[in-house]
Amino acid sequence: MLSIRSFVLSRQFSSSATSFAAAATRKSFNKKSVYDKSKNRKGSGNDKSFKDTILTKNFKKSALKFDGETIDALPSLDSPNKDLLKNVFVKYPTDNIAKLHIAGAFKPNQYNELYSQPLTMFRPNEDLKLLDIVNSAESTLNNRFIIKGNSGIGKSTLLAHFQSFALSNNQNNAILLPISNADLLVDGSNDFKLNPLTKRYDQPMYTKTFLKKFKSLNADQLSKIPLSKEIIPLTNAYKPSATYKVNGTLLDFVDYILKASHIESNTTFAFTTILEELSTQEILPVYLTIDNFSAFIQNAMTKYRNTENKKIYFQNFTVADALLQFVSGEKTFKTGAVIVATHGGHRVVRNGTLDVICGDKPLEKFAYSKLNEFDYDLANRLLQNNGLKKLQVSNFNVDECKSVIEHLFKFNLIHNEYGLEEQLSHNSKESILQRIAAQKYMLSGNGNPKLLMDSCILAYA
Repeated sequence: MLSIRSFVLSRQFSSSATSFAAAATRKSFNKKSVYDKSKNRKGSGNDKSFKDTILTKNFKKSALKFDGETIDALPSLDSPNKDLLKNVFVKYPTDNIAKLHIAGAFKPNQYNELYSQPLTMFRPNEDLKLLDIVNSAESTLNNRFIIKGNSGIGKSTLLAHFQSFALSNNQNNAILLPISNADLLVDGSNDFKLNPLTKRYDQPMYTKTFLKKFKSLNADQLSKIPLSKEIIPLTNAYKPSATYKVNGTLLDFVDYILKASHIESNTTFAFTTILEELSTQEILPVYLTIDNFSAFIQNAMTKYRNTENKKIYFQNFTVADALLQFVSGEKTFKTGAVIVATHGGHRVVRNGTLDVICGDKPLEKFAYSKLNEFDYDLANRLLQNNGLKKLQVSNFNVDECKSVIEHLFKFNLIHNEYGLEEQLSHNSKESILQRIAAQKYMLSGNGNPKLLMDSCILAYA
């Protein structure tokens, strides 16, 4: 009779199909194996989701024109007769489109790929308020706003409208300071280092990328603003430059920072210096816009960690703190406006900070809440100087839904209505549009713009 030990030993040295399979698998690591180069497919968008592919495939080049309706025939957003624009699809002014692209005004989930250039709808309730803000010519102390609304309701689109109004109404003689996505400041995607002078964290690559876009967006305007004083750039070692002092205009300062021969220049110092210079000048209005401002609430404790492996609070970053100084009114631009747009996703539902900032709930209600439920420091900071004024974005009504349906019909973009041709042969087009508009209004959650477009373009049931 075999002992237990001899039985185990015999099992260990026995051959089986499993051991042979393992050996066969190991052969795949043989250095002599040939690599199949055909599997290494290169090209833009091959490894991206469709949402990301939209940005690289340039689908708008294949956008067609139907039923004699062309984009050129549509009215412009800056049309002087606003009464004719009520609930009408409009095009962005030709002179503004390139700048709006640089500013990151157009997002990949807004169906801009359906047309040869971005289109939008003029909504009097919201857009006329934006025009009043642009035309007010007040200090940003009294011109600070927060755009709030449900997810997909058009907050980013409203921000793009505001940027376009600011450019058009000032004949492109305004400074745009667009932060297209505040999430990039807190999501851990950029390098960072501690500034020993300010005890805050700098983000060199983010600010360098921003300065490049900022110059492309405002080069002509920056050349009109003289520096208030001689500026000695700060190096990445946090020491004053020993070789150069900048005089002239704000454009000269930005050019110096971005020159390849001066890569040692501290771009975060340049970012804060530009804000300071813009706050002292009185030549041009300055419009600061921040999209996805909710990122500061969702990630109050950022994805960045310090030398003790602890998460860093977002206000301990130089860029975020500098922006909040103007959002809170601690610092101001002589003329212009500050507008931030929230993110309408479910991730901020359980946090009451936005409700307090917007005046929907009292501060005292969250006196004993934890940071993930309420950011007392941020709320207290933004409530000073009379706080931010709320711009609430509303859902589409049935008439606005009908305008969308009619527009999509003209461009032959509705393909999910079964028996549509047969219906047109028995009923008037007006009655069919009214019926579909009422149906889509219900399907879109009582007029949510994004859900309305989804139900027209994507849904086939």
